[in-house]
Amino acid sequence: MDLAKVTHNKKEAKMLSYQTTNEIVNLTFSKEFLSVPELVRLIETLRIKELFSKSQVTQDDIIKLDEDIKANWWNENKDRFLIKIE
Repeated sequence: MDLAKVTHNKKEAKMLSYQTTNEIVNLTFSKEFLSVPELVRLIETLRIKELFSKSQVTQDDIIKLDEDIKANWWNENKDRFLIKIE
C-alpha cells in the first residue's frame, strides 16, 4: 500500500480517507460513517491496543487473571444460582 494519501473516489472521499507516514496514520471519515456507539468502541479498542503495547503482561498472566476473576465471581455468586436448582 502506498504510504501517501489514499482516497477511494470522490463519493467515498466524504466517507473515508487516510494518510500514513512512517509513524502516524491520519484517518478521516464522515460522521455518517460510524454511529456514536461504533465510534466509541473503535476509540476504546485503539486505546486498549495502545495500553497492551506498553504492557509487560504476558498471555499467561491474562489467562490467569481471567481464571481468578471467574473463580472469585462464582464463589461470591454461586448461592444465588444453586438455590434456584434445588
